[in-house]
Amino acid sequence: MSIEQLQIRGFRSVRDLTLPLQQLNVVSGPNGCGKSNLYKAVRLLHEAACGQLALALAEEGGIQKAMWAGGLRQGDRRHDAKRLSLAVQMDDMDYQLEVGFPEPLATSLFNLDPLVKEEHLWMSGHQRRPSACIMQRKNQTAFLHNIDGERIAYPAVLHPEESLFGQLGEPHRYPELSQLRERLRQWRFYHEFAVWPGSPIRAPQIGVRAPVLAHDGSNLAAAWATIVERGHHELLFEVVSEAFPDSEFHVDVQNGRFQMLMSRKGILRPLESAEFSDGTLRFLCLVVALLSPRPPQFMALNEPENSLHEDLLPALARLIAEASQFSQLWITSHSPKLATLIRQHTALNHIELEQIEGETRVVGEAWI
Repeated sequence: MSIEQLQIRGFRSVRDLTLPLQQLNVVSGPNGCGKSNLYKAVRLLHEAACGQLALALAEEGGIQKAMWAGGLRQGDRRHDAKRLSLAVQMDDMDYQLEVGFPEPLATSLFNLDPLVKEEHLWMSGHQRRPSACIMQRKNQTAFLHNIDGERIAYPAVLHPEESLFGQLGEPHRYPELSQLRERLRQWRFYHEFAVWPGSPIRAPQIGVRAPVLAHDGSNLAAAWATIVERGHHELLFEVVSEAFPDSEFHVDVQNGRFQMLMSRKGILRPLESAEFSDGTLRFLCLVVALLSPRPPQFMALNEPENSLHEDLLPALARLIAEASQFSQLWITSHSPKLATLIRQHTALNHIELEQIEGETRVVGEAWI
């Protein structure tokens, strides 16, 4: 159920890229080469499955800002310059989403919304033949294969700004489509942890068992305690001890509220999370995210080394390698050292990017 290939066309600095993926993937390159654009493109597939495609694009400035702004190369007929195309090929399914500009309406204020032009879902291994297509959408109509294997018209008019995934009623009638939707929804993305002064992560929070770290890390203490009780706590303490050899971390509970504390050699009282450095909090969040007792099929980390001292990178690299045994990982990084350290523990797919004339390219790939 892992991703075998990712295809991105017409998104920001990406004109046309096809990336074969493995279990552990590290995407690196200089600042401004488009690493974050690839991360955002993958996340758009997740947001589409959650019914949040329009909102995700609006938060990035709208569909107008998401489109490839350059021109097409001579003889390039593979992509319409007015469309954004995302496709993911898994071991058993192949999904493609094409998005374009909305129709200009004088009465509408929603000019940041996208217009879903096409969606397709094929069973993998059939070279996208019509007979293998189990979902075909064009604009606001769609044809699907139901639980009986019959090809039927979807019995509702679709909203043009959202994927079919976000509008799927009676999912039990369309098992393959429902299965893929749930896979995409369960992908996890970690980009920014809320480590600034006054953020929830720095204050006691009501604690309930949390096998999954929140995307902003706000439930760090509860997620830590969950690993201690039900997860790989030996590795948790081992990695943290390697990163902070003079410190110990534990969870303090007062009236049902959880807070991380750090006891440090030479300091007579425990330090509260409000007193932790940004780098310490970020590292703890990464540890808890990667050691989740409920690992996802796919997890993406965007520049996890940010705000971390280089002395923490060996422990982070070991942790990433360990986590890749249970989840397919996408790591975006601007640190060449991190990829080298990870490779000391396990094999990885290292994708190096560059930008040529405003276009994101894979280093060494033939110019088209």
